[in-house]
Amino acid sequence: MATVLVFPLRTAIAIRRSATPASISMLLVGIISLNILWGYPWVGMFAACAATLGISLLVNQLMQPRLQADFSLPRCVEAGQTFNLRIHLKNLRHVPALQLTAGVDASRRKDLFRHFRRRRSNQRNDLSQAYQVLSDAESIGMISPRETVSSDVTIRFAHRGVHRLPDVCVKSSFPFCLFEFTKRIPSRTTLPITPRLLSQADDAGSSGKLSDMSGWIRKIAATEAYDYSGSREYETGMSVRRWDFASWARLGKPIVQEFQTPGVRMAFILVDTAVEPRLASSQTASAKATGERDTESADATAQRDETIEQVLSMAATCLTELWQRNVGVQLMITGESQDSADETPAVDKSANDLETTLIRLAMAHRTSTQQADEDLAAFVESMPQSPSMLITSRDEFPASIRNAACKFMRVQ
Repeated sequence: MATVLVFPLRTAIAIRRSATPASISMLLVGIISLNILWGYPWVGMFAACAATLGISLLVNQLMQPRLQADFSLPRCVEAGQTFNLRIHLKNLRHVPALQLTAGVDASRRKDLFRHFRRRRSNQRNDLSQAYQVLSDAESIGMISPRETVSSDVTIRFAHRGVHRLPDVCVKSSFPFCLFEFTKRIPSRTTLPITPRLLSQADDAGSSGKLSDMSGWIRKIAATEAYDYSGSREYETGMSVRRWDFASWARLGKPIVQEFQTPGVRMAFILVDTAVEPRLASSQTASAKATGERDTESADATAQRDETIEQVLSMAATCLTELWQRNVGVQLMITGESQDSADETPAVDKSANDLETTLIRLAMAHRTSTQQADEDLAAFVESMPQSPSMLITSRDEFPASIRNAACKFMRVQ
């Protein structure tokens, strides 16, 4: 019933939004042609203006483009970094699409009649999409039937997470640029935004945390990367890797040491995504004090907990430096095994490339201290001989974890 009542008003608002400076100017000319002051209307001019406006509006509605949008984008992007997003628009109609302007939705304009519509469940993440469009919409003259045209957009995401790309916004001003039809193409593509890498200008760098981490990584990278397998008597033509002078002097014949192929240097990084209970309670009280009543806004704020973001940024910096030094990395994130209700891309946890590991950090979320302690205790029980580092923001741990033979990196 409410939809029927507001339909005329919505239609008037839609026509008003589709109006352009050219149509407003022609409307003013039509009003002036009535010549209300002297009482002698210019019927011909008024009829021409009215006919032009009516026909243009009809043609604009009939020539509405029906497009399909696809994206070409990187696998993941660091938070705060600018990147180019390529949009591929395919014309699905049998008539050409003319006088188009293509870009992404950067207005974030709220619908005045959202209370009369059924809200979609996939719109709950819109508040957490803090993105910034850094390029103007690109003009496209024509898209022939079944033809695909590409358009580039420069965009930047400010926060870590798995974000849905903004909707594609296509505007058609055919004919004569009198009316502008706007077509929004919903986007279902998601892009992992990895944690921002730390630098010496950040708090972690000024407090010496980055220097401690770099020293630990240099110690791992400087270790011997060859595995000793034994010694044997030298034979002609044998590739000499290293003379064993002690065995040569004791046995009186040349002895060489044998080594296997270079061993893989491995480091284990543990990421604690829990916070101290007192800190979590203070953040909740602060959110209530600021009047944060919207549930979606509260969820988005929880996902961007600054304490967890600092921990994940430190982990991303450590992983990147280890990979640059050709050191293998095994990553463990507390609470990662829990199933999330949100739609997130599937990531193979056994993959050993840097991008896959950073995507796992992008998908991380805050967990309870109990769950984090259970995950860390399970790792400590089967802790390998390889170097390990625990990156956390907490000070209190159970004795089994506190006495573990791994390096603790606490982020304040």
